[in-house]
Amino acid sequence: MFLRRCKTDLISQRGAALVVALLVFALAAALMVGLQRDFTLQLQRTSNVLWGEQMWAYLRGAESLAIQALRYDQQLDAQSESPRDTLLELWAGPPTPYALDEGSMQGALTDLQGRFNVNALVKQERLAPQEPDEPADAIPADAADGIEQSAGTSAALGSPAYTIEQKVFIRLLQSLEGVVISTQQAKEITEAVSDFLDPDGDRRPLGAEDEAYRSAAMPYRAADRPIASVSELRAISGMTSEIYRALAPHISVWPVDGSWSLNILTAPPPLLRTLVADDSLEPLPLDSVVPLLERRESGDIDSLQALVEDPVIVDTEMPQLLQILDERSAWFLMEAVVNIADRQRTLYSVLHREGQQITPVFRTEGEL
Repeated sequence: MFLRRCKTDLISQRGAALVVALLVFALAAALMVGLQRDFTLQLQRTSNVLWGEQMWAYLRGAESLAIQALRYDQQLDAQSESPRDTLLELWAGPPTPYALDEGSMQGALTDLQGRFNVNALVKQERLAPQEPDEPADAIPADAADGIEQSAGTSAALGSPAYTIEQKVFIRLLQSLEGVVISTQQAKEITEAVSDFLDPDGDRRPLGAEDEAYRSAAMPYRAADRPIASVSELRAISGMTSEIYRALAPHISVWPVDGSWSLNILTAPPPLLRTLVADDSLEPLPLDSVVPLLERRESGDIDSLQALVEDPVIVDTEMPQLLQILDERSAWFLMEAVVNIADRQRTLYSVLHREGQQITPVFRTEGEL
């Protein structure tokens, strides 16, 4: 009896020891799995940081290369009697891939003055303050002539007096590929954008101010200031996603102060279609722009004068438009993409050129 009880106790102790050993093994296994998971996560984080820093270094290198290309172009222009910025120059070449030890990179430069500066829509509407000794109703003769001309144009068009920049924008909207926009719809969008930008709260006849945005699912107000990104246009009344996607490649916000001139030697087809008479809100037909592009690519149109004398443009009354047309550019966009270890990173860098000084004024990895 005693021996049987001892044998039973011994078996029970062995079973308990086995259970304890299994518990210790399970705890050790769980600990090892946790340590391995933490190690893997930490290794991945470290790897991501290292690759991110490496990719950023490559992107900054691409920016430096773009700056050198613009500086070289400026040196060539300094040796020319008639310096110009065209799509036939070195800086405007197509994206070129560069092989890296870990992957590849490519970059390209775009002329931002070949795009429409949205902030220019309200630039000419800001009136200079009057001199203290000037009567409130005193209007210079030349200004009065301009007002009468604008009023006559406005009455003829049945619209508010548009600035030349606003007229160009109305034409541009009707020139976009992939969407059909009527003149009336283009006017409404242009006036809504102008209301969004101008500092006052007065709504234009076809525009939109705060009251149009307070009823949104998430209410907001008009910016009443220059916009800092073209993506802000998505918040403007009348701007659909389809219109925005077609418009975005042809617009810019630089410089933010609204000063802008259009380089006709780098402008894309939709903007070339805006080169019509000052009193017109209709763009050039698409088939009229094709020969313009062909002659520009061949070098026959290499200056503003050559454009004005082209059969498509000659005899067109556009004295106001000529004031915002140019052959030189000072604002450029560099887009660089690097691919390393199945990762991709993109840098958009806005470059401002003043003589030999090229300054990066804005960098983003998202939408410009």
